[in-house]
Amino acid sequence: MNGGRRPRPGSREVRVRSALFLLALVAVAGCSGDAGTSSSTGGSQPAVAHRQLRVTGTDRTYRLYTPPDVEADGPVPLVLALHGSGNTVESLVDASELDTAASAGGFIVAYPEAIGLLWNAGFCCTSGRGDPANDVQFLEEVINDVSTVRRIDQTRIYAVGVSAGGIMAYRLACERGDRLAGIGAIAASMLLDDCHPSRPVSVIAIHGTADGIVPYEGGRIAGGATRPAPAATAVVERWASLVGCPDPRLTEVRGPVTTRAWTGCAGGTRVRLVTVDGGGHNWFHPVYGLPNGALHATAAVTEFFGLGRR
Repeated sequence: MNGGRRPRPGSREVRVRSALFLLALVAVAGCSGDAGTSSSTGGSQPAVAHRQLRVTGTDRTYRLYTPPDVEADGPVPLVLALHGSGNTVESLVDASELDTAASAGGFIVAYPEAIGLLWNAGFCCTSGRGDPANDVQFLEEVINDVSTVRRIDQTRIYAVGVSAGGIMAYRLACERGDRLAGIGAIAASMLLDDCHPSRPVSVIAIHGTADGIVPYEGGRIAGGATRPAPAATAVVERWASLVGCPDPRLTEVRGPVTTRAWTGCAGGTRVRLVTVDGGGHNWFHPVYGLPNGALHATAAVTEFFGLGRR
């Protein structure tokens, strides 16, 4: 799935690479053990740290970005950024520009790495890959570990992912809703039979109608899913029902971008579907031009979460 490097302006490659799609994972769950840290910068509070968790005998890693002085005024929000299958943490750093957004918005970003670059997020590609709960446990351990080294606002933890990373974000919200305030799913579907979030979670989904990897209208997805994926509209409507939303209050059209918004949902949560007419399978960014550059996915997600310095 998608989540690779964003091409520079003028590049002949006009989309983030989307070869090697989907989920599944050989993760092993359990309690975290010792965590190690290495940094790309000096000082006691490095901007970038690479941390390691020992999870039931398996080493798991994540990249942690902390803007300078972000914790000076108290606990701050945390965003988990989930890469697509076959893509890397560093490719998502480049494609999403979340580090830049974090510096401007005053939040911290953790980029967990899937084993073999494959997430175990639902009914695709999981045969022989171990317990389906493994990656959910790993992501919860990442939250716990970040909380030991940074001052995190536990009421403002979010997960955002592209492609398989977005599918993984849905699973995390379904199974660990008590840890999350919201998720963002870009070019993704929800591949779960059961979803019973323990607490209402806000959701923003961004999806292109010409997505050839995770089709907007549902059906066969790349990566060998064992059954068809639901349509983007069905996923969001299902989530709106799960969190007790009334009928959508707003439908807004701006060029190729149509937004449907549900507000007044349980616990003050919200749900939003952003449809990009003609958009493909990528992390949407203005560098692409229309239609894939009709919006900046990072800006849309952080605005929805209300992430900004106060």
